[in-house]
Amino acid sequence: MNNDLQLNFTKNNKKNQEEILLEEKLSFLKKSSVKMSNIFLDFDKKKGARMIDCAKVLLFKKFEQIEYRKLFKAFMCKILLCPFCMTRKSILIGNNLYKVLQTGADERGLEYIHLTLALKNCKINELQGTIELMLKSFQKFVNRDIFKQKGKGAKGTIKGWFRNLEITFNEKDKTFHPHFHVILAVEKSYFFKETNPDGYLTQERALQMWKECLAVDYLPTVDLRKVYYLDDKGNKIINFTDGEGLKKAVEEASKYITKALDLLSISDEKLQKKVIKNMFQALSYRRLFAYGGVLKNIRAELKLQDEEKSNLINLGDDEIDTTGMEYVVEIYKWCQENEGQYKKFVELSEVEYKKLEKSMQDERNILKKMNILKK
Repeated sequence: MNNDLQLNFTKNNKKNQEEILLEEKLSFLKKSSVKMSNIFLDFDKKKGARMIDCAKVLLFKKFEQIEYRKLFKAFMCKILLCPFCMTRKSILIGNNLYKVLQTGADERGLEYIHLTLALKNCKINELQGTIELMLKSFQKFVNRDIFKQKGKGAKGTIKGWFRNLEITFNEKDKTFHPHFHVILAVEKSYFFKETNPDGYLTQERALQMWKECLAVDYLPTVDLRKVYYLDDKGNKIINFTDGEGLKKAVEEASKYITKALDLLSISDEKLQKKVIKNMFQALSYRRLFAYGGVLKNIRAELKLQDEEKSNLINLGDDEIDTTGMEYVVEIYKWCQENEGQYKKFVELSEVEYKKLEKSMQDERNILKKMNILKK
């Protein structure tokens, strides 16, 4: 998967349409982070100030001989709900998940089912309790016999899983809609349900299991379907050799928490602040996505970058090999004037940059030396 935030330039330095769109995306994400930081300042000044500095300066290595450049240094605030950071984290989660699923398909013959688990919408002040209920209930859900791989008589036909929490907000009803996107890993023999009906998960069975785990007196929402994609003629294609089916599954399942950008579209300013504050408090210090079973094992074997500890610079993409190539360093500064945009601040040779690099201890020191950030 390509890094959506990389910028590529032609030799004559004329930007093609794709490059312009990518630069606009960077500026859009930073504008959104500035808006979010102003909201955070109302209830957490320290985090709001840190978010203001997020991605204020971006450093790229530019390899002119191959018309390629990549982001290699920046200060990322990594604060929950920062649009810039959450977008990059979502990309990393997706990249990792894709590699795990592809490895499972190629090396172990696994196939995948997409499961969505939801419950009734909750009021704004009920979100924290609802999330706690969902996380506990999901743990009960995957402890059912159909998931068990160990112990006496274990015959779990679901070999592994990935789950991710997504939350949307209904401004009209003023309610949250939290739900899980889940990828279930199974062997091909799983789909011969006639020979093993007890090991087959129907939508009705999944619904009953989820209701029991939630311990609610109403029918929650469950959607269960095999991973597929539609071709140009609208036919369902279940094929992992070209990766298209997996990409579709990953795109849906790796949405990180919520599109933070959607929260900025809430028209009522007072309501918007209340929603963001409650969501931040409800989700802080929680691991909102997880792996289990064979998918967890594959992830460990691949030694993938830890999404929680990542600096959000290297997103785990298969980058172009630039070993031994000369490069220049382009430094872009965020300028708030003209509605906000990135502008090239300076360009340094590799030698010039390395001299400067020796005198800095972290990403923000170099920016202070250049008077880009306030001291």
